[in-house]
Amino acid sequence: MYSPDTLQRLNDEAVANYVAQTEAGERTCDYCNKTATHSIPVYNPADSVRDVEGAYSVVHVCDEHHDNGAFMEELFYCDGCGELFVTHHSWDVLYVEKDGEMFCQKCALERMEPVTLLELVDDLERGDVSKWMRVNSFPGKELLWEGEFSEWSDFPGHTDLKSVRKEILQAAYVNGLGEDSEVYPLVTHGYQFSVALGGYY
Repeated sequence: MYSPDTLQRLNDEAVANYVAQTEAGERTCDYCNKTATHSIPVYNPADSVRDVEGAYSVVHVCDEHHDNGAFMEELFYCDGCGELFVTHHSWDVLYVEKDGEMFCQKCALERMEPVTLLELVDDLERGDVSKWMRVNSFPGKELLWEGEFSEWSDFPGHTDLKSVRKEILQAAYVNGLGEDSEVYPLVTHGYQFSVALGGYY
């Protein structure tokens, strides 16, 4: 697993320097002692929805380890933008899986369909969270509600989806949302024993 994110990133110039070193034959493969022939920037799937720029790291690989995919452990190519991303930081899953494809959070949001407030609260009443998408935030949308949920009974936050439902309904009332209002339910962070939730509109 990856350690918690420091939010320190390589800027475009640093990435270009790595690429130039590889093209000049000055970098060694990360998996053997051969000369690297590929320098691939690796990004964090959440950066584009939280105003963080730059690459998380750069992978340097020779042709053999590029072709056999040795560098892909805990990494994935986004089926939307095609960039290479990390899958986790610590216990937190950062990618979004949708219809058998894996997306960074920005590309996932571009494909997310809203649900009505009525659909959301009905789903929560039945314990259905299949429409909640793992994305840190929704730039350009208003935060309706946020809270933390765990199935552990001694957790200090929500331990029952019906209490989540109740708070969302209260927040919707305060903000003047009707049952036909479109909302976007997100899992904004994952911890070892709980998840942070956020509803946007």
